[in-house]
Amino acid sequence: MPRGQSINGRSHCPRCLTQLKARDNFPVFGWLALRGRCRNCRLPVSPRYPIVEAVVGLSLTAVAVAEVYQVSLPHQGQHYGGPLWLPELDPVILVTIAYHIVGLTLCWALGLIRIDGNRLPTNLTYFAVAVTALPILIFPTLMVVTWQMKVQADWQPEGRYIDAMIRVITALVAATALGRYLAKGFCPMADPKLDPLGKSTGRLIDLIVILAIPALLVGWQASPAVVVLAAVLAFWIRPMMPRQSDALGRFAIAMPWAVTFQIVFWQRLASVDATTGLPFPLWPSENSSPGVLLFWLFMLGLVPFWLRESPTDIDVDADPNTGDAECSGDSVFNEIVLDQEDSDSGRELGDESEAASETNERERDSRSEENEI
Repeated sequence: MPRGQSINGRSHCPRCLTQLKARDNFPVFGWLALRGRCRNCRLPVSPRYPIVEAVVGLSLTAVAVAEVYQVSLPHQGQHYGGPLWLPELDPVILVTIAYHIVGLTLCWALGLIRIDGNRLPTNLTYFAVAVTALPILIFPTLMVVTWQMKVQADWQPEGRYIDAMIRVITALVAATALGRYLAKGFCPMADPKLDPLGKSTGRLIDLIVILAIPALLVGWQASPAVVVLAAVLAFWIRPMMPRQSDALGRFAIAMPWAVTFQIVFWQRLASVDATTGLPFPLWPSENSSPGVLLFWLFMLGLVPFWLRESPTDIDVDADPNTGDAECSGDSVFNEIVLDQEDSDSGRELGDESEAASETNERERDSRSEENEI
């Protein structure tokens, strides 16, 4: 999508543009069968394709299996369905699984686009927010947890449309607030007021969207812990990422893993662990104490100080709609731009003065010729 290509239709070789056959388009195994080369032009195909397919497939499979056996989501009982450990499925479980799979897939899409330094396409951002927000408003069971901090043990989300609406609003507000704070590290030049003409505004909008999808999926209560976990993963995977990747890109690609961890272990994280001796979970949830939430907010406050853009990084994001480059780096990049502008303006002044001197010289020559005549 950032390259202006349609995601519809069959895949093709990135070099010779030949469409792949059905047997070659099978995830991971198709690349292995061809030994990493195109069947037509025999040029090598990047190993990034099977790696991404394997990682995303593992993430989605973990979420699906955990929810099929109802061992992940809060307020659910565990059903194993007999001696063969077969799950007992019902329409509610299937719809919830589909919702989380789609939301997690969108998280992966946003992360894979940002890891290459590309701006998130506007259509994709609208689609991602709509697909994760509207189903909760239509089918409140998908919100899993409420927007409140204290709920009854037998609380169920069925039919709570007002709670679903407030749940969506609080998630979006939390994502916006977290994005504006984390902008200190990821895009320090961004205007917190989201000025359309401000530098790095596009990066800040991308950051808010990257935070909004997890907040809608798991609730605003768990968002601080998910963000901290994603920041830790982003710092850890830095040596494995491409050299041109920036801190925001690494954070974006780490976010789907953090969301996967939250969904798979949600029930365990939100429950009271008897080994701690505490009457509340240590992971932020709707039943956590204010002290636990304050602790994770404190940890979140440290993220911009140790996960931020390097002072020597130069990041130029291209507008996904116009293709115009947007300067989104730091003061070093600004100095380079200013120096370039000064040199350009000086060159223009020099050209103007040279042209003026040539004009004056021609006028003097014409006067001397007239005097001679």
